[in-house]
Amino acid sequence: MEELLAPGTRTCAGCGAATAIRMVLRAIQKDVGKNFIVCNATGCMEVATTPYPETSWRIPWIHIAFENVSAVASGVNAACEYINENMNENNKTDKPKIIAIGGDGSTFDIGFGSLSGMLERNDDVLYICYDNEAYMNCLTEDALIMTEEGLHNITKIKKGDKIYSFDQNTHKMVLKECLGVYNNGKKQVFSVETLHHTLKATSNHPFLVVQHNGKGKTSTLIWKTVEHIKAGDEVIVLKKFDGRKSFEFSKIDLINKGDYKVNKLNDINIPNKSNPYIMEYLGIYLGDGCVRKDRGEVGFSLPDPEERKTLLQLHNKIFRSKFSENENEVTIFSVNLAKFINSLGFGNGAKNKTIPDWVFTLPLDEKEAFINGLLLSDGYQVKDSRSKRYVSASFLLLERLRLLLQTIDYRVGKIHTQEKKAGTMVVKRKLLKDSKYGYLCFSELRDWNVEKYSSQYKYQNFLINNECFGVEKVKNVNYLGVEMTYDLQVDESHNFIANGYVVHNTGVQQSGATPKFASTSTTPSGKVIPGNLQRKKNLVEIAAAHNVYAASTTIYNFRDLENKVRKALKIKGAKYIQIFASCPTGWRIPEKDAIKITKLAIETGIYKVFEIENGKFNLNYKPAKRKKVEEYLKVQGRFKHLTQQQIDEIQDGIDKEWQELEKVNVSAVTI
Repeated sequence: MEELLAPGTRTCAGCGAATAIRMVLRAIQKDVGKNFIVCNATGCMEVATTPYPETSWRIPWIHIAFENVSAVASGVNAACEYINENMNENNKTDKPKIIAIGGDGSTFDIGFGSLSGMLERNDDVLYICYDNEAYMNCLTEDALIMTEEGLHNITKIKKGDKIYSFDQNTHKMVLKECLGVYNNGKKQVFSVETLHHTLKATSNHPFLVVQHNGKGKTSTLIWKTVEHIKAGDEVIVLKKFDGRKSFEFSKIDLINKGDYKVNKLNDINIPNKSNPYIMEYLGIYLGDGCVRKDRGEVGFSLPDPEERKTLLQLHNKIFRSKFSENENEVTIFSVNLAKFINSLGFGNGAKNKTIPDWVFTLPLDEKEAFINGLLLSDGYQVKDSRSKRYVSASFLLLERLRLLLQTIDYRVGKIHTQEKKAGTMVVKRKLLKDSKYGYLCFSELRDWNVEKYSSQYKYQNFLINNECFGVEKVKNVNYLGVEMTYDLQVDESHNFIANGYVVHNTGVQQSGATPKFASTSTTPSGKVIPGNLQRKKNLVEIAAAHNVYAASTTIYNFRDLENKVRKALKIKGAKYIQIFASCPTGWRIPEKDAIKITKLAIETGIYKVFEIENGKFNLNYKPAKRKKVEEYLKVQGRFKHLTQQQIDEIQDGIDKEWQELEKVNVSAVTI
């Protein structure tokens, strides 16, 4: 039998959803071959199988947003029925079966209204829910994350890295461990913009927002997803980060006199760690310097006498080596200086220069010195203003400079773009050719008189006395289109700093399918709240209330799953099947136990395998002797925080449910 979901998808190891879908496709194929159409909602089984424009599906397949999969499936069914009814008798074929597939978001939550409408109309669609008890949110691949080692692109973060986070109890910056990074494929994304910050995220990604509770009452912090954020909302942002520790430069293999073919060498002192002098020097280099590694030299284009004077004073103080100069340039003939600067990660070429990650970890005085060096090279003071402006052909440099300035409490504007013709003067230089470049304006923030106007300022800025974090108002939220996205999970605090914003863990997010007390990124366990406080919706019975065939099954019960899918295909009208499909990543279990855990869910009575047809409830499986629910809970990281009292509460609820079930279902198969 042909595999209709091609192998090699980007699903996580042990993914229960992928197993469930493969089982469903094989069951359908046994009855109708490839004569069916799949409508698939945004979610794990969309992003992992279809990195646009490619897909793993070997059948007609349609991708639909969370909330619309049932409605679109109904429309596809109506179109197929119309075509079939109006087709010449001689050309008629069997109408394709219409299959709607969705996860928790498109089934239990945002897509529930659409699903209910499809069931109520009794449209001839089989709805398959892969129930992994959570769903996902993401950031784009260009998001920049504050880590112990500096500012990293989200794609460079690895499991085990230390990530800076916001402690919601103390409002201080803390380091927490990264639990994992996941490529979630292409999704619709939005930009959230304040006066000084910009970040792209999916509509369901949570940002930390101030909630004002009325005059005289203390404001609080809440999580609000992008889709609910509006202009005027106050978000928490990073305003100052003092690394307090100088950066130790990596050792390089220095060239020495007497080495092979080395008869003459310009002796030079290479520093071991950063300080304000070397950082100002490197700031000048980033704007006006270049490394000619093949010639063993470092050059600076410095026609401005003041800038040249500063550079030479710094060079003599730091490196104590010879240099050569003419009217426009200073050159240091030193293969070791070239190797040293080249090792620091500033990039090469005017359009490719950047600010390396480690600069973001520096003490404030070293960052300030670095900024001063940049301003000496390609910056200037705006006339009759406190504002400074920095100009560069490298937009990557400008983007990272914007974030660096935000870590030393500067007011920073947007990056602007200009095009100038050859011969135009730009920062004291005449352009040799038509050029496109960007510029950034910034200024130091004035101190607020907090002592005099304490309550007023506290209301305006909830974190006004905070050393590291502040509050900014959202200017706008704009839809941008479809981009590659990533998930990131941080331990304990469940948040991190991306492009200066405090945002919630991406990854596992609470849904209507999430069981009580489970810890997710949006319902983290803590001293006061022990995870998710809501019970899981019994959506199978809700679906059955629409007077349609509804059933539950698991990836452990393959024969049961196949029988129910094939049975549903023979029923004219709407059908609903919910498949319990484990998520090793979200449940925090070993990948090898993905199917075993679903069996344990049945054996403990946590999950019930049943069907409802024509209003009649039929329990398909029951444990010969139910195991304690603790056996199921204790092997999952999402329940590791539970107290014995909470475990007993879950056990009591399960016992009561089974007492009622066993009164009317004595003939179910035992396992």
